[in-house]
Amino acid sequence: MFSRNALVAAVVLALAGCGGSGSDSASVSSGTGSENAQPAKPGGPRALPEGEGEIRVLSNRADLISGGDALVEVVAENLQDARVFLNDEDITGQFQEAGEGAWRGLVNGLKLGSNTLEVLLERGKSRIATSITNHPKGGPVFSGPQVQPWNCTNAAAVDEACNQSPEFSFKYVPAEQLTRLFTEFDPEDPGLPDAFLPYDPENPPADEDIATITTDEGMELPFIVRVETGVLNRDRYQVMSLYQPGEEWTALAPQEQWNGKVLVHHGGNVGVSYGMGNPPNGDVSGLTNGNELLLGDSISVALARGFVTLSTAQSNLGHNANLVTAAESLVMAKEHIVEQYGPIRYTIGTGCSGGAIAQQHVANAYPGIYQGLIVQCSYPDVWTTATQFADYNLISNYLGLQAPESPEDAPGFFEGLLNNGLLPTQWPFLYGHLPINPVVSDQAFFPAAYPDQEDCPKLPDGVEVYHPEERPGGLRCGLIDYMKSQFGERSPEVWSPNEQLLGYGFGGIPLDNEGVQYGLRALQEGLINGQQFLDLNREIGGFNVDIDYQPGRTRGDLQAITNAYRTGAINTGENFEGVPIIDLRGPDPGLAHDAYHSWQTRARIEAVQGHSLNHVIWYGAFPIAGDTVFTTEALLVMDQWLAGIEQDEQGGELPEKLVRNRPDTARDRCLSLSGVTADSGLVLPLTGGLLYPDPVVPGLEYLPTLPPEVGQILDVATGQVCGLDLGDLGLPPLVTDLLAPITEPVVELQALLVQTRFGTPRTVAGDDIRTLNNKCPLKPVDPADYPVNLTTGVLNSENFARRVAEIFPNGVCDYSKPPVGQVPTQVWLQYGNSEQVVYGGEPLPESETAVSGWASDAFEVTLSQ
Repeated sequence: MFSRNALVAAVVLALAGCGGSGSDSASVSSGTGSENAQPAKPGGPRALPEGEGEIRVLSNRADLISGGDALVEVVAENLQDARVFLNDEDITGQFQEAGEGAWRGLVNGLKLGSNTLEVLLERGKSRIATSITNHPKGGPVFSGPQVQPWNCTNAAAVDEACNQSPEFSFKYVPAEQLTRLFTEFDPEDPGLPDAFLPYDPENPPADEDIATITTDEGMELPFIVRVETGVLNRDRYQVMSLYQPGEEWTALAPQEQWNGKVLVHHGGNVGVSYGMGNPPNGDVSGLTNGNELLLGDSISVALARGFVTLSTAQSNLGHNANLVTAAESLVMAKEHIVEQYGPIRYTIGTGCSGGAIAQQHVANAYPGIYQGLIVQCSYPDVWTTATQFADYNLISNYLGLQAPESPEDAPGFFEGLLNNGLLPTQWPFLYGHLPINPVVSDQAFFPAAYPDQEDCPKLPDGVEVYHPEERPGGLRCGLIDYMKSQFGERSPEVWSPNEQLLGYGFGGIPLDNEGVQYGLRALQEGLINGQQFLDLNREIGGFNVDIDYQPGRTRGDLQAITNAYRTGAINTGENFEGVPIIDLRGPDPGLAHDAYHSWQTRARIEAVQGHSLNHVIWYGAFPIAGDTVFTTEALLVMDQWLAGIEQDEQGGELPEKLVRNRPDTARDRCLSLSGVTADSGLVLPLTGGLLYPDPVVPGLEYLPTLPPEVGQILDVATGQVCGLDLGDLGLPPLVTDLLAPITEPVVELQALLVQTRFGTPRTVAGDDIRTLNNKCPLKPVDPADYPVNLTTGVLNSENFARRVAEIFPNGVCDYSKPPVGQVPTQVWLQYGNSEQVVYGGEPLPESETAVSGWASDAFEVTLSQ
């Protein structure tokens, strides 16, 4: 029998159904007009059979939703009499027709935690349902307990999560950019004028004063951009879009100039922060404000073509080195775009230095966020690079090359330079590099590792920072402890006195130099002598948990090292096979951005994939950037590549489609001259942004487009710069084999002198170019490693090996074996909730449901293992 409450509820529901939704004509009616068509109330007295249909959550995985809303699509054969309920509340009026057999709606009012979304079909005879888990707009979603303390610096914040309503502003590109370039130069304030000017919708400039552009889908309109700024995950985001003022834009009815594509741009550097930052602008480490015309600017080009562009403060590695929260901020921001702008076809990342690390880490550990990467002045990750920079620091300390902190320290500095026993001409053979990059890395990047930074970024007033003697319980403001949830705590048996005092472990150290024979290859090649080799390895030492020098080597924590591989903090590249990558590179010296890192990444990809057909290197003569046209041209080529994948109907998995649709222009090259044959039109080297999105210099638009064959000829003609690969010339194997003894040394010389593919202290010590050994396996000292050489003073290999064994009683690195602790990267890990951490992460529940709002079906986005 019915309970009294159930009967009353059923009557109320029936009466509500007869009254309609009160929505406008574009919405779906919630009533049926028939007294026999009232469905049973969800959760009511009788269960309903499962209906034929599907509920698709478009804006994110259904269990990762945040902010209280979600874009949802309902697909069924007959929706005429359907009704939609959220937690038993009728929300049919939030939906509207979206083609035959489909409804779409932005579902509002989700409560925190689990929500039930039900659709009653066939006049209430059957149902389809799904669960949606809603997280706070301020996070976390999957990153676990958030960094504390946190400083909200936005005046409009309404709560401790810094939440506020979005704000909108407008800007436009003036029609006469070239004129402004010369007339608005201020000698008292050198620099170029901004490419954009503020636009006031209440007092707009004359139409003829605004540049006109044509999108990649052929729509012509004024170059006016709306800039949305707001707060997600306790930090700022920015969304920009080509915009028609006065027109509405919703996810159900986007403005027609949007092509459905998103470009995400990132900032550079590496660091930590305990308060809000600003979303970065610029695709070359934030170089903006007028430099677009000289250095190129893929962001402006993307906007002109119809892209939406996105940046978040949390995905700026210089502001936030925690790459899990970087990924989380992008997940939340992409969800926001889908819910407020509409479903996305595909997403491209762009960025230099830290912006390249962020892309490559996220693409490997959280696949599906990006569909294509454009990386510049790139490193593959933070933590093998940290090993390289730590080695630089130790060698510089041994050589006395670290700049004095005060004038009083200067005499000791020069004394150290003179007394380290190594000539300046020998220093590069220890670093594997010219000394300029090690010195710059020490100044620019290494300080972020110190837990006792006096000026801890964005820290609220009154918070004490760690000091090993004075404040052992203070906040540890360094990279390792900032990522403690990924690495885990140090185990009690290795606790320092301060850890013992506090009763808990600091963040585990994910790198190690036990067994590393610094300068081994330099010794073997006669570039340093035996005594120099022994002195260096006896005295170089390492770091303790406070990143202070110690006589003994750095002893990494095995669990932290294993977790670094497992979480993708060490990027082994297992999950790149479905992502095209265009790597833009200039020569060294590159202010610590070693050119070899592009080939380091390639070697890692080849090791796990067996090929690197998804990885393209464009090398140019312009330092760091390669060429000022590279970022723009790479955007055009990547867009063509992804569009080809999207339209491919031949079948097969995504990696197969990626290779099949690789454009001819997506090939390795070493001179930007070959870009003059780009499919999108003429690209002239070193012209920056003067040609795109429209030519700034009159007349350039009439330059002829050259046939693609010319580019291939240019590639062959300049092939010696890339490396003399005779196979690319189509010569038979017999010829290439006969010439190999001549060509292979030439290729090696080109790689060193032209592409400046230098090494690192670890490659000098015997590691291969992948340099994945954050902790190496050990082997007994082998006399064969120390050939007899009168010039180096190694007169007897066995005797010399005994002296080496005194320095390395536990053995030396064995690079023929896999790194200690290496495991495959596990994707889509979560690290607990706001209250409880899961150190090292655990996989999110499996999901085979495509998140179709994030990318076209061809990209197979499930946000899962």
